Amino acid sequence: MHQSQNPKPISETPGTTGIQRSERPKDVGVLLAATELFAGREQHSIENKKIFVELARNLLPSTSLGDRRRISNLLSVHPDIPASLQAQLATDTDELTAYAALRYSSGLSVDLLLKTAKLGSDTLRKAVANRSELDDSIISMLCKHGGASVVQIILDRDDLVLNDKQQATLSRRNDILSTIGLQLDGQSALNPDGLMGQYLHLPAPLKSKAIATAEMTHLIKQAQVPGSKRQARLNTDRLQLQDALTKAALQKDILGFADLLSLGLGLSKNLCDLLLHADQADGLTIALKSLGMNAENTAKIMIRFFGETMQLSAIRSFLRLHRNLSAGAADVLVGQWILNLGASEGLKTDQQAKLASQFQDSIRQPSSPTQANTSSDQRRIKGQMNGT
Repeated sequence: MHQSQNPKPISETPGTTGIQRSERPKDVGVLLAATELFAGREQHSIENKKIFVELARNLLPSTSLGDRRRISNLLSVHPDIPASLQAQLATDTDELTAYAALRYSSGLSVDLLLKTAKLGSDTLRKAVANRSELDDSIISMLCKHGGASVVQIILDRDDLVLNDKQQATLSRRNDILSTIGLQLDGQSALNPDGLMGQYLHLPAPLKSKAIATAEMTHLIKQAQVPGSKRQARLNTDRLQLQDALTKAALQKDILGFADLLSLGLGLSKNLCDLLLHADQADGLTIALKSLGMNAENTAKIMIRFFGETMQLSAIRSFLRLHRNLSAGAADVLVGQWILNLGASEGLKTDQQAKLASQFQDSIRQPSSPTQANTSSDQRRIKGQMNGT
């Protein structure tokens, strides 16, 4: 017979939390021995199953960690284990005990698996992702909450095909795109809108694809609506905004520049702050193109903000991007940023969608009051634009 370990209190056992074993019968290897006998036969009478389940229900919380893991391995692949005991093992606080049950037990409820996919660790999510059969709702939950290693398991399975909604979910997750975006793209699992919307978090090869997608989207819109070619609105407000942005850059007024960028594009301040980081200089280039900034002032802005830390060749590459990118494609990208990464704090959901549509349809007016974060912010920024 197996010689059991001396069980430690749960608080002293690494990797476990929460099960209270005081006032419980103390197991000294009895449950493991009973499990080995039970697992040795494929089928049991109703009475035998009832006795074993009652024994397990009482002794499992006080069973040593090593024994619980062995018990889970034995029972999770057994064809005649009641669902209640499978669920008890699958919700054990020790992840290795729960893993076997979550991976192999066939009688677990969809609700339990959904809860694990939503709230469990990635270790437990991997167990769920590796199950032989997965309900579509569980796959969706794993796509929404699972880490890159979990999503990779789903992608590697030949028997699973992600639907449009699941692809869109993954395409909105910058943590996933930044790590396994290329694999997603290689399996055609990226949503085009999400690809453009998450541009700032993409690896370099996917950024080129996002730009190409934006150009194609702009051309399709032009073909669908004849005469909709983008007209540069060089009105007084836009010229003032461009002048104010250039002035703020020359003064290295980072806060003021970000505020003006937020006003002009309708993007959140946090996102506009991100655009001023050196590793997001291409995003800033796209934003300036969308605002109608000419090449000369774009060069001034890029040199002022990044000239001290960036090679001249890199700055030239951004100026080439500015030259080659169409204004319509820049508008499409910014419109998707609004939908996927966040609009100005003052915008409601319907206003956010409307503003994004305006960018994509190339009829945006930069001075629209719906794009201001608050009225006080707008007055302050207008003052900057007017030089007061």
